[in-house]
Amino acid sequence: MNEGVYEVFAIKYAAREARASEHFYGRSDPHEDGSMPMDYFIWVAKSNTHTVVIDAGFTEAVAVRRKRDFLRCPIETLGSLGIKTEDVNHVIVTHMHYDHIGNLEKFPVAQFILQEAEMMFWTGKNACRKEFRQLVEVEDVLLLVKENLEGRVDFVSGIKEIVPGITVYGTGGHSAGLQFVKVQTVEGNVILMSDVSHFYANFEQDRPYPIIHDLSKMYEAFDLVLSVSDEATILVPGHDPKVMERFPAPSPELEGIIVRIS
Repeated sequence: MNEGVYEVFAIKYAAREARASEHFYGRSDPHEDGSMPMDYFIWVAKSNTHTVVIDAGFTEAVAVRRKRDFLRCPIETLGSLGIKTEDVNHVIVTHMHYDHIGNLEKFPVAQFILQEAEMMFWTGKNACRKEFRQLVEVEDVLLLVKENLEGRVDFVSGIKEIVPGITVYGTGGHSAGLQFVKVQTVEGNVILMSDVSHFYANFEQDRPYPIIHDLSKMYEAFDLVLSVSDEATILVPGHDPKVMERFPAPSPELEGIIVRIS
């Protein structure tokens, strides 16, 4: 595969039961409030020259504490794709919520790509407020602060191509410095929306998820995704179980564990 053209995979590592009313901002119709489970993923973009991991999931200990169904370590599962963590030079951190940065210490040489606004918020005066504080694990935040002091965090302010064919877009909205990732593949661009849209329905119905840092920016994030998409673009939400249904496993033994998005 040529430089700048990638295969993209999603790894499912955890899940939880939930109701539809938990996933949409504002009033919900009681008649629509059925079961709507949530999956947890990390993503991988792999070419002949680069392997880029997007987000790092959480640990089993965090899953137990937060009552999530932990299925497997997402980082160990990278081995099923022939990926060694010591060969990963870039980990894109879409944002610093607990389900996205819980295993960064398992990447011994990677640079961590983060929007500057995200680090500024989680090391600022309001991070300790109850409704924000519950979204992170202290040790995860401290680890990323330490890695910054070691020169291993590359900060972005807005839009930047990280390696040929992979670009991040800062949006805010769900978190202060949320970013999504566009990846070039042979089948067209893949946009890994992360928590810009937890479910297909959030984006398709213009109904934001209820964990909100800035509602206006959350809507604008939907608009930005559209503006950098075309008819061939594959949009992938951050937590929708339909991802595992819409895309195939790369091999029969990985059914229900990993899907190949493009």
